[in-house]
Order: sequence, then C-alpha cells, then structure tokens
Amino acid sequence: MGLLSTIQNKTEQARAKERIKPLLESRMMRDILLEVGQRGTEKLDPQSVPLDQRPRAAKLAAENGTAGLLQSVISEVVLDEKSITLHAGSDEVQFLYSDYNYEDIDDTDCLPAVAQFLVQHLRGYYNISRTFYSVPKHNGRTVTEKTRQVFIRRHHEDTPFDPTPTQKQRLF
Repeated sequence: MGLLSTIQNKTEQARAKERIKPLLESRMMRDILLEVGQRGTEKLDPQSVPLDQRPRAAKLAAENGTAGLLQSVISEVVLDEKSITLHAGSDEVQFLYSDYNYEDIDDTDCLPAVAQFLVQHLRGYYNISRTFYSVPKHNGRTVTEKTRQVFIRRHHEDTPFDPTPTQKQRLF
C-alpha cells in the first residue's frame, strides 16, 4: 500500500507540474515579472530584522555589499483562483487570469508552485502561507485539501529572517 501511494503522489506531482508549466511560461507571468522588476528595490530596514538575527544580517551585508540587504518593494503577493495581485505600498496591481485567456485556476493546488516561482524572482525575504478548503474525493470516503489562496508576505519582526525561504518551505 505504501508503494502505491508513493507512486500516486509522484504522478500527481508530475501532473501538477505539467499544469503549471504553461502558466509559468505565459505572457501573464512575463508581465508580472516585468512589473516586479519595474517596482525596483529598497534597502532592507535593519529594524525589520529580529534582534537575534541582526549579526547575521550585518555579516550578509559585509559579504555581499549592500546588495545583500536589498529587497523588492513588493510587500505582498496574493494568488487565488481568479487572479494574482501585487501589493506595493498603497499600490495594488491585479493580473486577472481571464485577461490572459485562462478561465480561472480550477486546480488551485498549482498556486503554491507558482508562488514559489515568484518568490525566486522577488528580491528579499518572504514567507509563503496558504489557506485550504476540503473537497470529498470521488469515492466519497476521504477528503482532500485544496488550496484556496496563497500569500507571499515580506518578513517583519514576528517572522523569521531567512534569505532562502523557497528552499525551506517546500510547498510543492
């Protein structure tokens, strides 16, 4: 039984990767990354780094110059089944899937992988979280959790200072 479930999980991962590939290579994603790039960068506020992590931040800055402590001005990205929304200060830029000839993202379980992809292109320190809803499986005996929304938030005092969140937070 364990082997069957492992094979099934691998197959589902492969299918999900097939599903997100067109989205990652689409005009929509190119436009989002362009928007992220045009928003520019800002210096990381030392106050936003937790006290116990400040020596590490200083070491990073010394090794990489100030480039080690730069981050994207995008403070939050929200992905749901209708759109991807970028928040930069009071600015909000929304990319609707329907504008790019996608009906919507039915299989919202691909959103964590898209979020991971975006975090790799956002400079700075981000934490990824998501909300779920339950759907009964076709046999009716068990339930599967599907992703409703994914949030990418820039870290602040009460979240960890981690320059590589995508490696620690394997969502997909």
